[in-house]
Amino acid sequence: MKVNPTKLAALLLPIVQPARVGTAALEHGVVSFSLKAGVVEVTLQEIESVEVDAGRLWSGVRIHTASGTTVVSGLASREAQAFADAVEGARAGWWRTTLRDRGEAIRAAHEKIEHMADPPRYLARSIFSELERQITAAVADLPARWPDALSSMDEIRTLSAIRVFLRDPESRRTQANAAFVQAELVRSKEFFDIVETKPLAREQRNAVVIDEDRNLIVAAAGSGKTSVIVAKAGWLLQKGYRRPGELLLLAFARDARTEMKERLKRRLGEDISSGIQVNTFHELGSAIIGKVEGPKPTLAKVAEDERALCDLLKNIIGELLADPTFSQVMVTWFQSHFATYESAMAFENWGQYWDYIRANEIRSLNGERVKSFEECEIANFLYLNGIPYKYEQPYEYPTATPDKKQYQPDFYLPEARIYIEHFAINASGDTPPFINREEYVQSMEWKRRLHTERGTVMIETFSHEKAAGNLAESLAPKLAAHGVKFSPIPSSEIFEVLEKQGRVDPFTRLVATFLHHFKGAQLTDATVSERAAAVRDGARAQAFLTLFRRIFERYQAHLADEQQIDFHDMIIKATEHVERGRYQSPFGYILVDEFQDISRGRARLLKALLDQSEGSQLFAVGDDWQAIYRFAGSDIAIMRGFQEMFGASERADLGTTFRCSDRIAAVATEFVLQNPAQIRKEVSAVVQADRPCVHVGLPSDECPDLLRGALRRVATDAARRAGDADVLLLGRYRHSCPKNLADLKQEHPNLRISFMTVHGSKGLEADYVVVLGLISGRYGFPAERTDDPILDLVLATPEAHPNAEERRLLYVALTRAKCHVYLLADGGPPSQFVTELVGNGYDVTTFGRALQKEVPCPKCVKGQLLPKLGGKGGMFYGCSNFPFCDHTQPACHHCGAGTPVKVAEGWACGACDEEIEGCLQCGGWLHPKKGKFGPFLGCVNFPICTHTKNLLT
Repeated sequence: MKVNPTKLAALLLPIVQPARVGTAALEHGVVSFSLKAGVVEVTLQEIESVEVDAGRLWSGVRIHTASGTTVVSGLASREAQAFADAVEGARAGWWRTTLRDRGEAIRAAHEKIEHMADPPRYLARSIFSELERQITAAVADLPARWPDALSSMDEIRTLSAIRVFLRDPESRRTQANAAFVQAELVRSKEFFDIVETKPLAREQRNAVVIDEDRNLIVAAAGSGKTSVIVAKAGWLLQKGYRRPGELLLLAFARDARTEMKERLKRRLGEDISSGIQVNTFHELGSAIIGKVEGPKPTLAKVAEDERALCDLLKNIIGELLADPTFSQVMVTWFQSHFATYESAMAFENWGQYWDYIRANEIRSLNGERVKSFEECEIANFLYLNGIPYKYEQPYEYPTATPDKKQYQPDFYLPEARIYIEHFAINASGDTPPFINREEYVQSMEWKRRLHTERGTVMIETFSHEKAAGNLAESLAPKLAAHGVKFSPIPSSEIFEVLEKQGRVDPFTRLVATFLHHFKGAQLTDATVSERAAAVRDGARAQAFLTLFRRIFERYQAHLADEQQIDFHDMIIKATEHVERGRYQSPFGYILVDEFQDISRGRARLLKALLDQSEGSQLFAVGDDWQAIYRFAGSDIAIMRGFQEMFGASERADLGTTFRCSDRIAAVATEFVLQNPAQIRKEVSAVVQADRPCVHVGLPSDECPDLLRGALRRVATDAARRAGDADVLLLGRYRHSCPKNLADLKQEHPNLRISFMTVHGSKGLEADYVVVLGLISGRYGFPAERTDDPILDLVLATPEAHPNAEERRLLYVALTRAKCHVYLLADGGPPSQFVTELVGNGYDVTTFGRALQKEVPCPKCVKGQLLPKLGGKGGMFYGCSNFPFCDHTQPACHHCGAGTPVKVAEGWACGACDEEIEGCLQCGGWLHPKKGKFGPFLGCVNFPICTHTKNLLT
């Protein structure tokens, strides 16, 4: 049909300016518009609707497509309607023909959608994406709208349902999976009732039947993780989704692997379980290498024997010391880089500074405990250069007065009769914030005058020389100018000297640990060098890397010469074989236990296996609250960022604990979730208790032996229950094991008492748990003994929350217990964990003495005042940071036992509540004293504060 209007214009949107049209025609299913610039054609398939614009004189036709609207105007009304009817009729005919041709595909697509109301299996994303692709293909290229006249056709109603589905397919997938889970729980009820010794709980069943491509099961302690893994494997086989040979179960330790294999054998039967692959990651790596390269690789002895590894590295270090370059860097390391350097200027108070000194155990090569890193570097320089010295030896002339003790210069060189004083002064002449500058400068001037008056030589060194990185270098010419003879220890004797000082073994262990993490995380030299350049103590980091590179080269050469590999090589080589396609994985479904312990290297191998097949699936079970192996290379960030590494996933929680009572579970959960980075989950307990089950023991005169006191309580409670009981003593360190353990066992024959470290107890349980050593200090809990910061170059990113891993470690200890937990602050001041549990409203009880309110030391600020007995049996209070901080003060003069604590009105004794007068000058409190003019009140913070009050006026 052709239209020849007297006035005809076509507006082809989104063209802004209208174009003049000569004719418009409908021929062979195409509408053609003749423009000045040429002919524009619109197919019937593109048309979504046709409308007539009726006017008084002229009419128009609007033709809508997905790309815009074409308007034909200037037509007579009859002509416009006829043209619109012709186009619409042709369009309807096109639709009927198309629906007839595609009818079977459209009906099949619709049936697929209808089946989602009761899907035969879980619609994982890989399955659903293919289903969605097929449905989309069935209606591809069809316009968004059809002629209204066809709306009653069955085919159109079917198409409409498909279009509704395609508008939000993910919600339909969610609905379908919810329907599947509900139906499958009913269908597989009998299986879930018998697959384990006890019927699975509802949440365990849910975790099994939710079958996404990537599944993360976040489990609570004692929630039956192993039962879920066994049930998952059995369910996959029973449903016919997988064959035994397609399943791979991975564990991190041989014991866990063995337990898993035995569990599968008992629950699924030997015929089925024998076809399931159960490996540690290292066994898997060895098998992959053997499959690709032929015979399995020989595992080096040093891979399984840490002592053998350290011995090998020690021998390598000894050999390398013959190289002058290596030897010089090694000497520099032990002289100036023995610990991470922090300037005293960086600390706000003495307490922070002493914490740093204690945590890094600043001790010279000659064995002295010195008062600063900088003094230690001077001592080491003197020692390594064969210059005899005395540390803090009393000055050769008397200087003591009734108010001032004898002067003790930092160093004295007896052969040269030279004193060395090191001053904590920066380049601007300032002292650290916690040192009074005016008094310090006065002390410096007094020392200078003294040496001048007595004719003794004093060499001065300064903190700003260390800050500039040349403390030792600047000291050398100062000594030489006064005739000091240098006799450096020969390179051939360096190893023997360092070994004698006990320095080689700790350094070797540091190298061994660094090597494990370097290889385990599959890092490169370029990566760690870049990290080293960015750290604060970059010179130390670079020095270590210089040494490590040479040691590592020799280590790798040794393995090559012996034709052996270590565990890290197994993972690295296996991953390369998988990634490069040299190994084709037969595993369609991989199940991983204790997933929170995974490392970057193992995760890379796992991902490589999964990436080989589009339909491969992962079932990872773990508890990030029990991630306690960062020191062994585990990276908690992998579990927390599960989707980022492995792709879109579904999460299911196992929040019911079958082990701990509700009162233990509640305390443990609240405690671990103080770290907001932990994955939150709701935890409930099957066992309900009618009283608190977590108890904190604090030493007292009535209960001086907290462990015996705790065991008496355990024995009483056990007798009330059944008589016999398992008691697990847990320590933060191996040396925490009680020396009288045999005696304790004899005293309680009905208690099966054993000791383990908290790390070693993971995965175990006992009726009662007693956690030892919850005290402050270098070997306390949480540990103040920190890993060498050098390891941060190869370890997972440190966590922001303070003591994050130590907090999880105590969570592990708490959740080993079925009935009761006893936390003992034995052997020192209570740790911050004890203070938190007792003072922050947790559901705990205390025994022994009550937790006293902490009284901070006025001198070092960070320490706490602790009760001590004087030489005549009197009570006084001393700082917990002793011997670093020597502050003491008397007990309350009213009762002779307590120490004053700050109250709203001023001061009052924490023991007898008597009011005590405060010091108006420093904010401390006043204590009765006797002077040559009679009794008076003096500030307990003397000599820091000299305020007094005369009692006679």
